[in-house]
Parts: sequence; structure tokens; C-alpha cells
Amino acid sequence: MSNKVEKLLNANIYLDDVNHAGKAEEVEVPKIGIATTEHKALGMIGPLELFGGVEKLELKIKWGAHHKDILTTFSPTKANKITVRAAQQAYENSSVVGTKQVRCVAVGRLKENAPSAIKQNEGNVETTFAIDYYKKTVDGVDVCEVDIVNSIYKVNGEDCYEEVRSCLGL
Repeated sequence: MSNKVEKLLNANIYLDDVNHAGKAEEVEVPKIGIATTEHKALGMIGPLELFGGVEKLELKIKWGAHHKDILTTFSPTKANKITVRAAQQAYENSSVVGTKQVRCVAVGRLKENAPSAIKQNEGNVETTFAIDYYKKTVDGVDVCEVDIVNSIYKVNGEDCYEEVRSCLGL
């Protein structure tokens, strides 16, 4: 009996397609929260929560230091493209049997630039972005895509909002 396990091995970050290997300590990619609206009518035993869109998207990056070449690219009026590329290895019976790419692409504007306290051997900076566009691809398959401005919400390539856009003439 084989036992398959997958584990994220390492990752790299690009800002506006510029490689920043070794500068970020952690990236918190957008959480896709579903906004719901409650519906309760006569004759129903309880309320239903119906799809009402997606909640706001944020992306956070924890930088290992105060990198001038990075911090000077952020502006609350200019969008940045943030790409995270990761290697995820698959194991079978404790042996590596393959490596998949996980790729997250987000577009958004700086919302917060929060330097930590400056201490000896420390000096992290955390940046938070308001995200308008987000796409996650795993091993060449588009897992999800959210485009707030263009009313696009796709899961596994299926456009969940296509009929709504059509009804609106978009």
C-alpha cells in the first residue's frame, strides 16, 4: 500500500516581475471568503445563506529587512503585480516522486507598510496590499481566479459569475 504526501518545499517572490529571492520571510496569499446573503421566507424551517460575491482580498508580505529597492516601489495610487512561485514536492513511501509548481498572481495597491521595532539582528517590515485580482495555479491547473473589477470568479476554470455578467450586459 502506497502512502502519498505533498509538502510545500520553498517559494520565491516577484514584484512587478522583478525577482526578490531571499528577501521575503513569509507571504500570506489572499483568503477567498465568500460573501453571503441570508434568505428566510414563510414556510421555511430556517434561513439559507446564498452566494453574494466575494469578500475583500488582502495579501501580506513579511520582509526580512528594510529593502530600499522594494519599499520605494510601493504607492497607494499605483498597483503592483505580486507573483509567488512555490515548489511542492510529492512523496510516496518517503521518496520524492515529483515536484509541482504552485503559482499565485495578485494585483493590488499598498494598504499598509508596517515596520517592526528596530532591534539588534531584527528589523522586519510587513506590507499589506488591497487586492483587485488574484489567480492560483497548481501544477498547470487554474484552481481559482477572482477579478473584482470585471466580476469574474472562476473555480477550476468554471466561471461562476458568467451568467450574472451576461444578465447585466457585461
